[in-house]
Parts: sequence; structure tokens; C-alpha cells
Amino acid sequence: MTAINLLGGPQEFAEFKFGTRHAKLYFNDELNMKIAKTRLSVSKRLQALDDQKEMTELDNKPVKEQQAFLSKLYQDLRNELGMFFDEQFGKGAGADLYKLANHSTERMASAFFMIVKEYDELRDQRNSYIDTYYKSRKATKKK
Repeated sequence: MTAINLLGGPQEFAEFKFGTRHAKLYFNDELNMKIAKTRLSVSKRLQALDDQKEMTELDNKPVKEQQAFLSKLYQDLRNELGMFFDEQFGKGAGADLYKLANHSTERMASAFFMIVKEYDELRDQRNSYIDTYYKSRKATKKK
């Protein structure tokens, strides 16, 4: 029989700070889903900004429609990121980050992706720990 050790092991949280805001984020199912949903939504919106086909089609529309499209895209992106940061760092955190980012939605997205990167690194550390720990146990286990 093999015991599963749930104690010890790699860290399952990360601490983040911006301005006066500070949060210790525990990577559990709830946060994992929020990160995944926000990551998908933010990535799709950022892709739309880089989509040459969509931008070419937009060129054929009146200037007011072009401006409305871009304004809505940035507003939706800012709202999505703002909600994520408000949920994780407290009410108003999204607005605070937007101010600290010099009113740059893309810099807000960069801050979000820093959290994603940390999450990915912690997941890799956990998986490596599990592989190493249980492979070494299996190797020393009597047959």
C-alpha cells in the first residue's frame, strides 16, 4: 500500500503587492477557475487587437464604428481585469491598478499575466515534487 502525503511539499500560494494592495492567493479550485476564465477572456480580447483580418475589415467601416469597436474592446477588457483584481485584492483594486498602470489596460493585462505565470510555476513545482517524491518512494519500495 502507498500512502499519499498531503503535508509538506511545494508552496500552494503566492503573495502579490501593488501600491498599497496586498494579497496572498491560494491556488485552489475556485481561484484556478477564476484564473482560467479570466485568462481565456483576456487572451481572446487581446487577440482581437492583433487580428489583422479583423482590423482590415474594420478599416472598411466608418470611423465612428471603428472607434466604438475599439472603445468597447478596451472597456470590456478593463472591466474583466478590474473584476478579477477586485475579487482577489478587495473592492476598488481594479481601479487602483488602472491608475498605477498609468491608465493602460494592456499594462493591467500584464499584471494579470504575472499572476498567471506565478500560478504556472507553482503548478510545475508541485508536479515536479510529486514526480520526484513518489518515484523515489517507488524505487525504494520492496517487491
